Amino acid sequence: MTVVAGQDGAGQRTPGWWGNDSALLDDEEARRRLVAATGRCLARRGTSRIRIEEVAVEAGVSRSTVYRYFKNRNELILAVLLSRVDVAMTGVISSLPRPEDAAASICDVFLKCTDLINGDAVNEALFTAGSRSLAETLELTAEPIVDAVYRHLGPLLRRWRDGGQLAADLDLRETVRWMMAAGVIIMSPPWSGWSPARKRAFVDRYITRALVGPALSPPGNAGPTGPLSVPDNRAEQK
Repeated sequence: MTVVAGQDGAGQRTPGWWGNDSALLDDEEARRRLVAATGRCLARRGTSRIRIEEVAVEAGVSRSTVYRYFKNRNELILAVLLSRVDVAMTGVISSLPRPEDAAASICDVFLKCTDLINGDAVNEALFTAGSRSLAETLELTAEPIVDAVYRHLGPLLRRWRDGGQLAADLDLRETVRWMMAAGVIIMSPPWSGWSPARKRAFVDRYITRALVGPALSPPGNAGPTGPLSVPDNRAEQK
């Protein structure tokens, strides 16, 4: 075994162990390896099936080593989610074509984030209906996740609010929490199966308008005013 450099309460470097790994690792690198291993397990088996033992084997360490850094499976899944939030939100925010326009950008954020699920094995394992819903494993609007999204989206929301595009009395952090909860809806049937154009019309009418009303929107960006084509199932339910 190889000693891992750690620190005691006084800030002195102390020995620790990284399973049977031959590399010299610090705690940050150890956590990164375990998170990466968990992501690979999620891609293969989904959130409902991975076990600590499987993550340990995937990472090439002992089961006790995993527990040194994470208390349980949910903490591992949360760590995977948080690592992906940072990467995803950085890409989404930087790709907004009109970041000065709140109405257009809010819709773009929703659609770009939900589009990241398709074709990504880990995201599909976390969010698609075919696997156990992440909401059953973790609270998607729990504080660590809200904090991670708010770090990226908060500055934009503040700029829009200060510029008069958002209501002045909005609590921006709670706005992020609400947007995340609404995003879960868009990722669920039947909305998840809609075309991009239909999703955009839905987000514009039922989500963006809650934050950016016609009186607050820049000229020409008040959102759609025509009818949204939503199936009427009332006749079938009679």
